[in-house]
Amino acid sequence: MFGKDRAKNQMRRSIAKANAGQPAGTKGSRAETNVVGGTATDKSYEAASRAEAPLNEFMVRLLAQELPVLDSTSRRIVNRELREYDGPTITCVAELPETVREVMEL
Repeated sequence: MFGKDRAKNQMRRSIAKANAGQPAGTKGSRAETNVVGGTATDKSYEAASRAEAPLNEFMVRLLAQELPVLDSTSRRIVNRELREYDGPTITCVAELPETVREVMEL
């Protein structure tokens, strides 16, 4: 038991030292969004580039952040609309199908 508590305390001190004495998590909340995943338009992310959707990488990341906030029925509607979408690649919110914009309140 003693060794486990000692290791936890050492880890806490290391985290506090790395965050200039602030509790763990406070640095992350102030980090730029592109550092923690975000939607910076000048960044490229492997997962977003491999998504099978009629969206460019930026819009994939944007929707990936917003979809978890929706209830399951709304997510199902958004997914169905994007699967059935037949048009050019969507590059901005204004180009999303009207139903998707309504469901997501955009």
